[in-house]
Amino acid sequence: MMKLALVQLAVGAHKAVNLCNARAKVLEAAQAGAQMVVLPECFNSPYGTKYFGSYAETIDSSQLGESTRALQEMAQTGKVYVIGGSIPEREPATGRLFNTCTVWSPEGTLVAQHRKLHLFDIDIPGRITFRESDVLSPGTSLTSFTTPWGEFGVGICYDMRFPELAMVAARRGCVGMVYPGAFNTTTGPLHWELLLRARAVDNQMFVAACSPARDVEAEYHAWGHSTVVDPSARVIATTDESPGIVYADIDPQLVDEVHFDNFNYGGSGGNDYSYGGTGGGNQDFSYNQGDTNMGGGWMNSGGGDDDSKVRGGYKNQTLRPVTIKQLVEVPITTGDMPVHIDGEEIKQIKFVGIVRNIVQQSVNVTYSVEDGTGKIDVRMWINGESGEEGTRDQMLDPSIVIGKYVRVYGELKFFNNTRSVTAHKIRAITDHNEITCHGLEATYVHLCKTRGPKSVSAVSAPYSANGARMGMDDGMTPVRSAILDAIKNAPSNPEGVNIANIQQSLAGRFQRDEIVSAADWLINEGHLFTTIDEHHLQATNAFV
Repeated sequence: MMKLALVQLAVGAHKAVNLCNARAKVLEAAQAGAQMVVLPECFNSPYGTKYFGSYAETIDSSQLGESTRALQEMAQTGKVYVIGGSIPEREPATGRLFNTCTVWSPEGTLVAQHRKLHLFDIDIPGRITFRESDVLSPGTSLTSFTTPWGEFGVGICYDMRFPELAMVAARRGCVGMVYPGAFNTTTGPLHWELLLRARAVDNQMFVAACSPARDVEAEYHAWGHSTVVDPSARVIATTDESPGIVYADIDPQLVDEVHFDNFNYGGSGGNDYSYGGTGGGNQDFSYNQGDTNMGGGWMNSGGGDDDSKVRGGYKNQTLRPVTIKQLVEVPITTGDMPVHIDGEEIKQIKFVGIVRNIVQQSVNVTYSVEDGTGKIDVRMWINGESGEEGTRDQMLDPSIVIGKYVRVYGELKFFNNTRSVTAHKIRAITDHNEITCHGLEATYVHLCKTRGPKSVSAVSAPYSANGARMGMDDGMTPVRSAILDAIKNAPSNPEGVNIANIQQSLAGRFQRDEIVSAADWLINEGHLFTTIDEHHLQATNAFV
């Protein structure tokens, strides 16, 4: 585990003051336990083409300039890696200027030097015009450096818009990309977080970006919002536009877990998909490892043998993550004709979207939900129509309003040549990371179903007639076995066993995150299914 710090620095017109402030913040971060500290783009000067020439320095490890000497001293004094944002660099032989990041080891050694590859040229009439290429020259090489926690790639600001830089870094084994950057108040709200999360999920790696603080008196207004994103595209640390320090724990092991447990594409790219795990293309997987609030892979109504045949019954039915586009593209059928998505019969589905309209009627509430791929009506029946014993107050969740993102669980229905979803549950989304997570999960499962694993025979263990996996190499780790034993030995309860009770009974043996992750795996593999909600679990008959 490595503690990363992003210094969102207030940058002014005086270089000496900027360097002094940077030193104070780097040492503050080091004192707080940071082992790698990042400064923002152009941390020693105002950001503007008219300033680059006058603030430029030669970068030479044998003859340090004012800024590089300060960075070396910060690293040595703080005993930390310092990613020195960027400074304007002047090349002595040619006089050309570059926007350059230097990286310093705790011993004060210059371990990497990255010249910004993609220069920021933008012209939005009436809003912003800026052309780095009028003054600066582009770099010509990719940059990474080695630490005790793995290899890290470096880019600067506009470099993050070009995915190839991070892709090459990931192929070289980097566990993270660091981008000192200075997006503005036009491009920042649109793309800053979006690009960071895209680079993270594209390459299943950590991504961090460090911005200057916003100075409304300056000519260039930086967006701020220095941010760290994990390999699953979750924002794990961020801030606003004010000066400050953002801290995040970087666990390189998480990169491997995402690579091999969730959706590792492997291979050489193109259509050569190779999915992690042993389920192959024949099972549904939960993207949200470690988060039981996101919904499980199996659900049980707790009713009799024929519950799945009546409206609202969903006994042991696969809960398939989808997009609304997939639902809209399903051919309209009549009666009880089965619904097929990706060539597979589907009963229960889940999706995420934003509520565009709400219509309250005497027996149901209809929500019009849109997810960017399409729009569909979702109905919650009040008088037990969905198989739930709900009341109007329960149906009319006050947190579900127009403009709110929700997660829907239900079944696709057809009536009078129209389609809608009959929901047995709708809940408001409080963490917007869940929106991205669902999109990734739906895409992943779609690829599994339509393209399959690279070699099913190479990754799938044989199964017995009842669906139980045979053989000793079944992925059953101690924590997974302990969860099954805990459920097996728990008092009989048709509602299943609450995950909180399992965590309590195993607290002395395993960490909470281990238990949640293992439970998610057991659901994915069909060993467990959720019952009355995502928190209650029961073992399938084959494993009790």
